[in-house]
Amino acid sequence: MTPTLMRAALAAALGLAMAAPAAATGFTYHGQLQEAGQPANGSYDLQLTLYSAPAGGSVLAGPVTLYGVTVKDGNFATTVDFGTDTALTQQGWLEVKLKSGTADFTALANRSPVAPEGSACPGSWTLDGNAGNPAGSYLGTADNNPVWLRSNGVTAAYFGPNHSVGLAFPYVPLADYSTAIGYNARTENAGSIVTGGYNDNTFGNTIRDTATNQVVLVAEHGVGINTARAPDNNPLRDELTIAPSTGLPGSSADITLMTGTPGTTGYRGFNVNASSGGFLNISGLYYTSGDPIPSYDPVFAISHYHSATTGRFSFNGGGFANPISVGTTPTNGNGAFLSSTGVWTNASSRSFKDSFAAIDPVAILDKLVALPIQSWYYKGNRDDGMHLGPVAEEFASAFGLGSNAKYIGTVDESGVALAAIQGLHRKVEQENARLQRDNAQLRGRLDALASRLEVLESTRRP
Repeated sequence: MTPTLMRAALAAALGLAMAAPAAATGFTYHGQLQEAGQPANGSYDLQLTLYSAPAGGSVLAGPVTLYGVTVKDGNFATTVDFGTDTALTQQGWLEVKLKSGTADFTALANRSPVAPEGSACPGSWTLDGNAGNPAGSYLGTADNNPVWLRSNGVTAAYFGPNHSVGLAFPYVPLADYSTAIGYNARTENAGSIVTGGYNDNTFGNTIRDTATNQVVLVAEHGVGINTARAPDNNPLRDELTIAPSTGLPGSSADITLMTGTPGTTGYRGFNVNASSGGFLNISGLYYTSGDPIPSYDPVFAISHYHSATTGRFSFNGGGFANPISVGTTPTNGNGAFLSSTGVWTNASSRSFKDSFAAIDPVAILDKLVALPIQSWYYKGNRDDGMHLGPVAEEFASAFGLGSNAKYIGTVDESGVALAAIQGLHRKVEQENARLQRDNAQLRGRLDALASRLEVLESTRRP
């Protein structure tokens, strides 16, 4: 036994454990005892004396010797009786002496406060609740030792001197400024939070934070937010499920990100939700003034068709008539789509366009003829194979199309090709007209020569 360590441990326990009534024949004395820094186990003798002062003073009662007090896992409880004549009308202090076996009694370093009946000891907490606590009161330690709360001898809460907190049988010690909740939960880095349920094989041995300021949530049988059931209405298994929001359109589980002032037209954001039929949707949200429910603008959607082993994509409300559909109006994509046979189709209705201007097809042809056309590979992607065409910078310099000189729009490239064909056709037509005029002139000359030959021949005949 180490009396120094034992004295410190027991003295701390006494201040929390007892408040004696004034004229009772006995009271229950609770305490904690450590030996060599560990919870003590065994049989100990206690000698208790009640004094009028924390040091010196007069004897108010005792000494009373308690033999064979059983201590288990550092805890003990025993009945103390100073006799019916003991009257405590003012603050008292209890001196405790302790021995084990044949050793002499050893007095603990500090006497513990004892209050008269109906009042609480300064700096102590009674088992039936305190009232009128002075400012600055607290329950805890004033040194570099943790605080343990136990139920049925098992740790229920741990408060470390490094500002860490553990609940529900945590694995300690814990990292600075961290929190661990759940069976065998543990933090290894400052500022982290680790929480999970009873799972000794997985959670207790392998799930830990890996860096500072992490939040690690472990739930072997699923995580539910505002629900304890999966979208198929079965109990949670191992998935994350978020229940529908009653303040948003639709009836699907969703995640919403909003910015601005609620209820105003500037309050807008995005909503991610899953809907029946295998759809994943991302929508823009916006509020109109005075309307508490936001409206949706479809931005992006994915659908999965198991039987066809394929998916379909919709951008800006394009629908799912084709594998990829983009928009429905001149401002959201004009309804371009990839057909079911793999043909990309641009929207090109006159109703989608404005600011029309005539072009010179022959000039376009001349520029195209002068444009370098080469074969090339994309950098770092030889597996994509060789390609053929101009570079965007030279294309933009020649034709002034598009808004970025590093890219070529397919509609512009095909438009240049079509214009060049018209220019080539115009040049061919002009050349044909010239050749036809030349041919007509030559034919007239030939006809005149033929007539003159016929005249000469007729004059030579006998």
